[in-house]
Amino acid sequence: MKKLILALGWTLIIFSHLIAQHTWLQQETNIVSDLQAVSFISENTGVAVGNNGAIIFTGDGGLTWLPIASGVSANLFGVDFASEMMVFAVGQNGTILVSENQGESWEIFTIPNVSYELLDVSFDRNSGHGVITGQGNAIIVTSDFGNSWTIVQDGYMSTFYSALMASENMGVVIGWNSIFQPLLGYTLNWQTWDFCNFYPTWGGVMYEGRANGGKFMSGTEGFIVGVYFVPGGGFLAPFGGWGNNSWDAQSFAQPLLDIDISGQFGVVVGTNGYLAESLDNCQSWEMINTSAGNLQLNDVQLVGNTGYIAGEMGLMLKLTSTVLVPENQFGETGFSCYPNPCRDMISVDNANPGNPLRAEIVDVTGKVHSTFTIRENIPTVSFPVHNMASGLYFLKIKQGGISKTLKFAKE
Repeated sequence: MKKLILALGWTLIIFSHLIAQHTWLQQETNIVSDLQAVSFISENTGVAVGNNGAIIFTGDGGLTWLPIASGVSANLFGVDFASEMMVFAVGQNGTILVSENQGESWEIFTIPNVSYELLDVSFDRNSGHGVITGQGNAIIVTSDFGNSWTIVQDGYMSTFYSALMASENMGVVIGWNSIFQPLLGYTLNWQTWDFCNFYPTWGGVMYEGRANGGKFMSGTEGFIVGVYFVPGGGFLAPFGGWGNNSWDAQSFAQPLLDIDISGQFGVVVGTNGYLAESLDNCQSWEMINTSAGNLQLNDVQLVGNTGYIAGEMGLMLKLTSTVLVPENQFGETGFSCYPNPCRDMISVDNANPGNPLRAEIVDVTGKVHSTFTIRENIPTVSFPVHNMASGLYFLKIKQGGISKTLKFAKE
């Protein structure tokens, strides 16, 4: 669901003369119900859920999506893998469904005295800790991969819309309170829950609003997205301190519904087809055009070297490639790579071949796939990439005191 399992161990260097463009292609889902949430256990295997009990499953990276009988007509709002095989989905009127075969078949699961809207579910797949959120600021937790659940609280006036497990013992629930502030419930030790309400600021002014989603990497590093009630539009607030009543925020043209982050790469989605990307740890954003039109984008998950977005009218978008423009410009440090995108080989040109050059091919998780050296007075070298998976990669280059990172896509 709303989570990501990646981190970069080095800093991405971005140069203004390069324009990165990801391609999000629409996939055929063969349904018209709104899709509310998506969760992938790997790049290829995932589940999406939506209105009227809709569940679709893919085992081939979205080349085919199969409709799965859920046995319910309730709208389903949240889904997440509790383990490699077990998946939970939650929805209207306390509906909970569980699958023990990665989402290919489902059974109803009941928690006594829970009949209100359940809006999201999230698991830490190592510890089995998980949390369900919903109407009435409900928090429901498990410590055994969902076999049993305990109600921490419910019955309040507002709502928690989103749940996330940032680590084995850290959980966060995200919504708003009765005085129109974003409200977070959080546990850092999986023993006790505390609460933090804040106003997102804009231009130094605190505004009322609602938090819809978020991403936390630790107890002191994370981001919350939502909507300003006045003046309207969306906000993204970096972590501002659990005891702070105002968090500095960035404003967006549309209300934001979800965010996911992979190292330095971030994606936000929202109403009216709004999709924006960041390549610098959510400092700056570029709006991305897709085939979604004005359809609402409800949920985003980045996984491996790809990502998926679920939206209205059965919409599913997949991150497929990156194009670099211009792709053969040396720039101020004298390096370029081509072709981009590439299929079998990637070539590196060095406009200053008087010194040896060392380069690494690194994926978005920070994993080093290849290391090579261009010896002195050799201006170009080509390196095979045909055995690498499709996706976004980086060439991390060092020559003397110069460092540069080039981005390229493997088809």
